[in-house]
Amino acid sequence: MLRVMSENVNLYKDGGVNVNFIGSASNGEDHIVRKIFYFLRAIFLLLREFFKSNVDVVHIHSALKGSLSRKIVFSFICLILRIPYIFHVHNGRFFERYLSENSVRRFFIRRALSGAKRVVVLSQHMRNIAIDSGTVRSDQCALVFNGIADPLSESPPRIRTLNDTTKLVFMGLISVEKGIPVLLDAVEFLTNQGEILDVCLYGEKDLDLEGEVASRNLGKSVTFGGWIGGDDKQFAFEHADIFVLPSRSEGFSVALLEAMAYGLPIVSTSIPGVVDAIRNGVDGLLVPADNASALAHAIRKLTRNSSLRARFGNAARHRYLNNFSVHKMIREVSLIYFDVLNVG
Repeated sequence: MLRVMSENVNLYKDGGVNVNFIGSASNGEDHIVRKIFYFLRAIFLLLREFFKSNVDVVHIHSALKGSLSRKIVFSFICLILRIPYIFHVHNGRFFERYLSENSVRRFFIRRALSGAKRVVVLSQHMRNIAIDSGTVRSDQCALVFNGIADPLSESPPRIRTLNDTTKLVFMGLISVEKGIPVLLDAVEFLTNQGEILDVCLYGEKDLDLEGEVASRNLGKSVTFGGWIGGDDKQFAFEHADIFVLPSRSEGFSVALLEAMAYGLPIVSTSIPGVVDAIRNGVDGLLVPADNASALAHAIRKLTRNSSLRARFGNAARHRYLNNFSVHKMIREVSLIYFDVLNVG
């Protein structure tokens, strides 16, 4: 999401905000020495801007693990220098994980959060847990949904043709947490019932499932496309009939927003984050997580009804435009900046 923000600097400027993006991490495959260098470089750049009097507020983006440790350091730097900062949480299970941490780590996380002028979360569920657990004050916690640039801003949605084979697309990490084993169970059930499916899973692999796909005779129905971006991603979305996201947990899925923006009907799980975006029976179908039978029935309901797919897809597209555009997200973030600084 930080990449989306950095690619739309002009939208900040249009709203009277000048931003300077400082990355604190290198590529995940880099050597530890290079990672340390990037982290120290980020600290140097922040201090340089501070001493040049170029900083009014710092917007800290954090997930978990290494990201959180780095951002705690930035939070303490801001506290020492008395720079107002915003702590933006990008992991849907952040507060559950916080409550399970040891007392020492909880102390540092709690201090980083309590010192923030605002703690920004991605879903209503995250906000409820943050407040109900006493981790964040209600007046301190702000809900800002993720937003993306409209991929169809310069071209209308492609008219989808009817085919004998229904094409389903998943984009994300190929993992247990994303529900991929459950999806394979659902696909196996449907193919055994005579359904003709073309399911393409795009993303990096946390699980090696090719052997399992072959052993279950799903090779004609399930393919792995690897990580894709740019024109390849656009082609995949434009030639899909259904977007499926069988996750166990989500913060606020960018891939889900992309599918909505392309006008795809959604089959997903009724979990926090997803339920903020998808209205069951309006933009798509939601089923319980880890329920292969319910997932299979939802997929079959859409594969057998092209008019329902079109209706859900149109609704998803309009919901994206009204609620999850990058313009709306940046406008809401900018208002938080002004509120923190008591401007306007």
